[in-house]
Amino acid sequence: MNKKGFTLVELLIVIAIIGIVAAIALPNLLVALQKARQKSTMGDMKSIGTAIESYITDNYMAPGGGGITAIGPLHPYLVPYHKNNLPEKDSWGGDFQYASEIVGTPNQDIYSIISYGRDTLSTGIDILNNNYPVLNMVDFNNDICFSSGAFVYAPRQR
Repeated sequence: MNKKGFTLVELLIVIAIIGIVAAIALPNLLVALQKARQKSTMGDMKSIGTAIESYITDNYMAPGGGGITAIGPLHPYLVPYHKNNLPEKDSWGGDFQYASEIVGTPNQDIYSIISYGRDTLSTGIDILNNNYPVLNMVDFNNDICFSSGAFVYAPRQR
């Protein structure tokens, strides 16, 4: 009698191999997904920044009355300068924050757009102060700040 099939030992070995491969690949996949969200958020921030720069060019001042607010109230000001829907949330679902300030003589408008990262909690940085460096961030909970045309607190661009 010639029976065909797999033994229980052979099936357990195959399941163990699949488990080992999954244990190695899954953390890399999760990091890749977070990096994709981070890059998507940064792309949206650049796009919003371009719309704000266009607004400043036409109106000689940044939109908004100063202070920190969600990006949503700026929607009516920026729609003519943004070809698609203006993103109001980052890729983790948190609201983009916006701040503007007039400084110096002659008056110079400084604006900042910030994402609080994966945990959607502020790390307490002053988003109108450009004195913090562009870092090589591996913690996706860190804030990302785009201020006056450049990332001032963000993952290092390669």
